[in-house]
Amino acid sequence: MPEVYLSPSPRHFNRGYGTFGTEEERMNLIADVVELELVRNGLTTARNNPAYDLQTVVSDANAQNSDVYVAIRSVYCDAGVQGSKIFYYKPGTNSQRLAEDIYARLSLVTPSQDRGISEGQSVYGGLGFYELRRTRMPAVIVEVGCHGNPQDADFIVRNVYEIGVAIAQGILDYFNLPFIPQSIEEQQRLKDEYNSVYL
Repeated sequence: MPEVYLSPSPRHFNRGYGTFGTEEERMNLIADVVELELVRNGLTTARNNPAYDLQTVVSDANAQNSDVYVAIRSVYCDAGVQGSKIFYYKPGTNSQRLAEDIYARLSLVTPSQDRGISEGQSVYGGLGFYELRRTRMPAVIVEVGCHGNPQDADFIVRNVYEIGVAIAQGILDYFNLPFIPQSIEEQQRLKDEYNSVYL
């Protein structure tokens, strides 16, 4: 079965609004849900070490020969900006298709006007995002929302489980694999476990 390399944010210095905690803490909670749902639905996963720098994370993913690379982030955003956004490297690639599949699921969950998908090769003066440029497999950076925006930060805190499930569903869609949901009782248990965790 395909292997998915998950790279939740290592940015322990980025604090979000209110009870959001740090980007690293919150994105790792979301990655826990993504990993749980992917493994439960038959995929294998690998995951970054939060102590690694970006170059080491990318080298680790390449060494494991993963099938796709999914970075999970939140960002600060300018005033009034909110919603999810997904970056892929070049148009017309499997990376773009992966971004489209995840965004189609994630945008159904988020309550605000989302920010779409975008190529990531032209940022930083044409250097592109390192994670997208140096990975050997289709790769995306999933920005689940704006942790500096009060509405987004609160939504993420209260919907960690739903966000994680949406990302997992999009990844499964990319591989043309079905998503089998948890029982209603187990969904509620996991929502109680992951949502409204104050950091």
